[in-house]
Amino acid sequence: MVNTLLVPEIRDLLRKKSYTFLKEFFSEIHEKEAAELIVPLPPSDIWKVLNLFDEHRRAEIFTYLEMDVQVKMISGGLKRHVLDLLTPMSKDDRADLFLHLEKNIADKLLTYLPSRERADVLHLTSYEEGTAGALMTSDFVALNEKDTVAQAIKRIRKIAPGKETVYYTYVLSDEGVLMGFVSLRKLILTPPRKLVSDIMKTDIIYAGVTDDQESATNLINRYDLLAIPVVNSERKMLGIITYDDAIDIMREEQTEDMERLMAISGPVEEKPYLDISIMTHFKKRVVWVIILGFFGILTGMIIQGYQKTLESLIILAFYMPLLNAAGGNTGSQSATVVLRSLALNQLQPQDFLKVLRKEFVVSSLLALCLGLITFLRVHLLTNPSQIAPGFTLLSIAFVIGLALAIQVVWSTLFGAIIPIIATRIRIDPAVFSSPALATIVDMGGVVIYFTMAKLILHI
Repeated sequence: MVNTLLVPEIRDLLRKKSYTFLKEFFSEIHEKEAAELIVPLPPSDIWKVLNLFDEHRRAEIFTYLEMDVQVKMISGGLKRHVLDLLTPMSKDDRADLFLHLEKNIADKLLTYLPSRERADVLHLTSYEEGTAGALMTSDFVALNEKDTVAQAIKRIRKIAPGKETVYYTYVLSDEGVLMGFVSLRKLILTPPRKLVSDIMKTDIIYAGVTDDQESATNLINRYDLLAIPVVNSERKMLGIITYDDAIDIMREEQTEDMERLMAISGPVEEKPYLDISIMTHFKKRVVWVIILGFFGILTGMIIQGYQKTLESLIILAFYMPLLNAAGGNTGSQSATVVLRSLALNQLQPQDFLKVLRKEFVVSSLLALCLGLITFLRVHLLTNPSQIAPGFTLLSIAFVIGLALAIQVVWSTLFGAIIPIIATRIRIDPAVFSSPALATIVDMGGVVIYFTMAKLILHI
């Protein structure tokens, strides 16, 4: 974390035009740290700092700035400044910026760019958001299958400065079809006259351009790749997704899943917590709070329907919190385990019955433990004087213990199957595995509790 106490000093140095000292200071820190230091400054001062460096370092620092700051600077910057910044940016970062710009500003800036960069922006921004195509960059090293190793190394030396990664080089046919790949290490250690086609690996892990970005990044994580090629339906190579972009997406998807689990709606915010407005926090939370409140009212109405049962045996009310807590806890546990397995592709919707069988056994063991403990607690530690005439402490303890055991089994099974059903019908399972799960479990638990009491105690 960069010391923000330095920001006033940077402002003072800019006011005094101590540019030589500023350049030396920023040259000794990472681009990310430089971006964190200048982001509180007004755009005019940020431009002054950026213009102290060569075009490549300037572009690196700029891409680490928060997206709304990037948009503000590009939208209000001078044509010369904008061109000097946009041209050396990596292709995927530049395309991402254009997606966040207002259409009229983006169209205007496109006319400033050289034809090659303009075509690249149009190409990369043409894919639907959330797909591998929208995440990829066209900055990759392509070799021809007929090249020798010497020709390949010569080509890499020539084009490497403008590419995002050169560790993997991709072997294409004359038509651009992906044939294989070669690591830089393999090229260096192979005799110069050997053909690239002889040393390339053909067992390629790749993503389709229309594949979901999460499934594409999962491949990078699963196979420990530095990058993954992206191809079209004809297997022609269009770009690559690098591990750093994959990490960003995985973090974003994990944050989204965590927020959905906690019933927070809306897109994931890129800003830190303290920088997000109160109204934004309110809007992201209010919808589910109202929905859950409505379900809470329904639960209250169900309890009200069993008013006579409660009046006959008030001790039942004492153990309702325990019943609801046990159901919510076990349901959330099973939902979390299944959700994680689905996200890691360890489970598929067709595994429904296998999951059901396993969770039934697990829940039965949990139910036995909790039900027995509850039965002993009620039977041994309850004052008999609290029991209404006509009932025995043993029968009441049995009802409460049995109801809790059934609640645990029902909650666990419900928590496990809901994410699978949601995945099958192509709905985000995290939405159904939010606190809404606990609320629905509570409603079911109340019905189970009082139904057991009425059937066994004949209230």
